[in-house]
This record gives sequence, C-alpha cells and structure tokens, in this order.
Amino acid sequence: MAEASYIPLTGEAITDLKEYIKNSISHAEYQANNAWKKIPIYGVETLTDGRVTIFVMFDHNAPDKITGIRFYHKNGFLWAGGSENLNKEEFEEGVLYRYTLKIVQSSGKS
Repeated sequence: MAEASYIPLTGEAITDLKEYIKNSISHAEYQANNAWKKIPIYGVETLTDGRVTIFVMFDHNAPDKITGIRFYHKNGFLWAGGSENLNKEEFEEGVLYRYTLKIVQSSGKS
C-alpha cells in the first residue's frame, strides 16, 4: 500500500476544531475521598497562542484534596480525564483549574 502525501488542515479547519471543542464540553467531575462529584465548567476559551483552555472553579465548598478530574461531552460520554494532585489547602479563596489543549499537525514521519 502506498503512503499518502502529507496534507495539512487549513487554518479554518483548525479554528473549526477549536470551536467544536469549546462547544462540546458539558461539565466536569472531580474526585475527592474516592468519590466523584459533578461541577460546572467555569469557561472555555482560545488563548492568544492558539491553545484551547477549559476552566473549572474549585471554590471554598470543594474539598481540600482533589485526586482526579474528568470532562464530559454534551452527548454524555467521557471526553478526557485522569489523575490529579490538587491541594486546595494552599489557597485562601479557591482554585481556578485550567486544562489546556494544543492542537498540532504532523506528517506522521519521524
């Protein structure tokens, strides 16, 4: 089978992917004390360097030790998630958590 040429996405396509991400995230969950709790998304934006950022606010009501975070798509499926080690005790007011994505194109060749 012949290998295809590298065909990059256009700038408009990359912008479209970023908008899709920004409009697809429904909510987050955080893990504390071996239990998961739903939390709203505080905001989603594109940074000046092109990265997409999802913000979650852990206010004074959130537990001090957060050990995991998950993000969900509006269609209900798990979109991203993993372990975290957030110690809110170190902050007086709360924590604005930032999950950042960088979309990178590659030819796939090493």
